[in-house]
Amino acid sequence: MAFSATDAAFEGFRVVRRQPMALVFWALFYLVVMVAALAMVGGSVIGLMSAAETLEQSGATSFDDVMPVLSAYMAIFAVVLPVSLIASAMIYAAVSRSVLRPGESAFGYLRLGMDEVRVLVVSVVLFILFAVLSVVLFGIVGMVAGFSTAADMPALWLVVVLLVFAAIAFFIWLAVRLSLAIPITMAERRIAIFDSFAVTKGRFWPLLGMALLAFVMSIVVGLLGSLVAMPIQLATGGLNGLAGLEGESIPTILQAAWPAIAAWVVINAVISALQVAVVYAPFSAAYRDIKGGQPNAAVFD
Repeated sequence: MAFSATDAAFEGFRVVRRQPMALVFWALFYLVVMVAALAMVGGSVIGLMSAAETLEQSGATSFDDVMPVLSAYMAIFAVVLPVSLIASAMIYAAVSRSVLRPGESAFGYLRLGMDEVRVLVVSVVLFILFAVLSVVLFGIVGMVAGFSTAADMPALWLVVVLLVFAAIAFFIWLAVRLSLAIPITMAERRIAIFDSFAVTKGRFWPLLGMALLAFVMSIVVGLLGSLVAMPIQLATGGLNGLAGLEGESIPTILQAAWPAIAAWVVINAVISALQVAVVYAPFSAAYRDIKGGQPNAAVFD
């Protein structure tokens, strides 16, 4: 069935208007995730800052000298990546649930069950797929660029530019064609990664337009949120005050700037919650509308 890309693009605002408490739960969820992540990697962040400061003072550039910085960074990444993947799966499932199963509104549609596991699996598979394709395609571009330089053939740089544009166009096409994988997974309660190709067939341009409109609106939400938050940040001293604490210990910084840091965390949690609704909800709405509101009778009972 045909669907209105413009109408679907505004689904995030309709979700928040229909269930305003969902925004509160999502903001609290982001707040908890941020605080938990900070608590888990706080020691590693201090280690990273210390290692980076030592490296900067020594002026050394050998691999052995850089290893402490890389080790500290990898320790942070090893914690942040799984936390972010799980949190993203939960929030994406919640937003999709708010569109496909609006009756399941308890706790702001947030759950931790098989829906989230399936969404996590799909997200990880898609992440790996795009990562591998990026390495392959841009590796080819790099090889052509290297050959052009080695063979002293400047004309080949035109081929390099065309390959870059072709790779970008391919990734955009693939992202749009796979954009309904998670909504399908949520709606049909099964892992459905490549089913999106069949649903998006012949609808590339409307879906791309919808995605671009949702992206622009998320930027507008961020800008408006920043304007609203400015008086609060000024009242708490703002994060700019941290510049005057350079060189101080972490406990000293937290003791002196905790109001500004707390305000920043809360404000960003609220803005992120609204942005995720604006960006994610349209894809579930697109799937619902393409299927005529009945992708799976059990889903909409």
